[in-house]
Amino acid sequence: MANDDPDWLGPRGAGWQVVSKAHVHDNPWFSLDAYEAIAPTGNPARYYLQVYKNLAVGVAPLHDDGTITLVGQWRFPFDAYSWELPEGGAPKGEDPLDGARRELMEEAGLAAAEWRQILTMQLSNSTSDEVAFGYLATGLTAVAHDPDATEQLAVQRVPFRQALKAVADGRIQDAITVAMLLRIHHMAHEGELSSGLTQLILG
Repeated sequence: MANDDPDWLGPRGAGWQVVSKAHVHDNPWFSLDAYEAIAPTGNPARYYLQVYKNLAVGVAPLHDDGTITLVGQWRFPFDAYSWELPEGGAPKGEDPLDGARRELMEEAGLAAAEWRQILTMQLSNSTSDEVAFGYLATGLTAVAHDPDATEQLAVQRVPFRQALKAVADGRIQDAITVAMLLRIHHMAHEGELSSGLTQLILG
């Protein structure tokens, strides 16, 4: 904990104890391990952990006029269409900012002059070790884009407040996008953005 953290942020009780570990599955994106463990309660437990080979990265391309670029695509696990920020993976060992730059170019056809990390998240910490880094990208210019072979993307530039409303009413459900748009709205409230962008975001 940092010196200025409130007391409640500290851990409580004992952590998990590993008794044994077995490797169950491996693919290009993650491996799966099975554990025999002792829970913080002292009871025995069997635990399955997905170990991801990439870091997740998300980019909020925020334009000077208060619009934000989203991409739309079909998502296999839910068989549903999803509007999202540009996002993807960066191999562990690579600077996640480099991965964010690549995803912004490949998915949205944009490059940014200014980058700012604004969020770090554990995406599903009950079953996986996947960590996401979120970046605010400004000073945007158009470049050629080249999506993955499995991606058929729609690119749309929309007013930030419309995107935020779609988050609030559940029409946008992608976790990185939800968290990033709420974080940017919080930044506007806290005076962490330029006065022009703050006015456009808060209305």
